[in-house]
Amino acid sequence: MNGTELTISYDGESLKNHSMDVKELAPALLSMGKLLDETNRLVNGAETSIKVQVKAHEPGSFEIVLELTQSLTSQLTKLFSSENIKTATEIRNLIFGGETVTAGICLYWLIRKLKGKQPEKIEDLKNGQIRIEIDNEKFEIPIYLMRMYQERNIRKSVEDTLAPLQDPGIEKFEVKQKKKTVQSINKEELDIFKAPQAEDELLVESEHEAAYSIVSLAFKDDNKWRLHDGNSSISVLIKDEVFLSKVDKSRISFSKGDILMCRVKKTQWQTETGLKTEYEVIEVKEHRPSPKQLDIFDKGLQQNI
Repeated sequence: MNGTELTISYDGESLKNHSMDVKELAPALLSMGKLLDETNRLVNGAETSIKVQVKAHEPGSFEIVLELTQSLTSQLTKLFSSENIKTATEIRNLIFGGETVTAGICLYWLIRKLKGKQPEKIEDLKNGQIRIEIDNEKFEIPIYLMRMYQERNIRKSVEDTLAPLQDPGIEKFEVKQKKKTVQSINKEELDIFKAPQAEDELLVESEHEAAYSIVSLAFKDDNKWRLHDGNSSISVLIKDEVFLSKVDKSRISFSKGDILMCRVKKTQWQTETGLKTEYEVIEVKEHRPSPKQLDIFDKGLQQNI
């Protein structure tokens, strides 16, 4: 088992009394724990676990000492692969910088350097290091550092630890090691540390014909109608311009029980929050008015005459 410490602090006008709203502090601390945990997972896989504990609350702006404790997940791991494991101190330094990282090179440094972009060139040096080029400058960094920069969960945790800076009365976030400030981020830098947006992945795109009853109509620009397929209600974007033109000119009227025979496009994506499904009516092939009881009755009378 190995461990290390770091001190984080928030500073600003609203913290002069050395107290902080728990609704701001708790999510930020949880994000700090996730940042350290995700980094440990990235560099060490399942071979180690890391525990983050609040050790003390010291006087100052609003300072919290975090104690990091790392343990091996099994004795087998300890026997065969401990020499390849990044320690709690190394993980801390990969993120925030410190005595074992050359010239302060760390995740926060890299985020500042790249400002949301990718390096112009990346060269694998075959020794656990890579050479990157940023604005015609070349730097040698650990390969893990580039992977951390590209890992969205890690970047989102960095962003969330800085969320308290959105409060008008909180101006600065600092990380200290042995009472020395190794990172200082102010409110004006928040945009630099925003995590990249996850891109939606297209899973399914298909067309089919289906019959729908009308739940509600929309006469706004988005033309999203609520339709029912007999089992469930769905929101549908109407893309048939000919049909919409007839509706706009009142050449088609609707009543309860009307059926639309449609050619429908169904698209599904995997998103950051889960599965997303959208429906588009490409063509309204037929509008079937609801059957009228009087019409049926009249037809029956005509047949009997």
